[in-house]
Amino acid sequence: MEITLVIDDELVIDGLRRKEPLRVRVVVDVADQPSAPAQPVGPPKGPLAPLMARGDLQVGERLYWRRPRLGKTFIAVVLASGELEINGRRYQSPSDAASACAGGAANGWTAWRRERDGTPLNKLR
Repeated sequence: MEITLVIDDELVIDGLRRKEPLRVRVVVDVADQPSAPAQPVGPPKGPLAPLMARGDLQVGERLYWRRPRLGKTFIAVVLASGELEINGRRYQSPSDAASACAGGAANGWTAWRRERDGTPLNKLR
């Protein structure tokens, strides 16, 4: 891989004369680079695996937890691995995800509901 950095001399010299800080922005175009091969996920694991195997939860399905007193609704997405993802972070179990949202211990089985019909996870066990 070759990287070429082009600097406009005139802009640098002009900035130095004015005693302005030099700002550099680097843009890398990786469109022509081959992407990394996809890693096989394998079957789901963890406490959500049985629900996924029965078809009660689907990969990509959204779960929600409404906290009306706080004025918040949390959204989790079911991953193929059997984990839940919230804002780019992965959690091994519904309770791990709920505890992270609550900032303390929380029962994720009663907190999370399927977005499609509002069914709580504890009713799917």
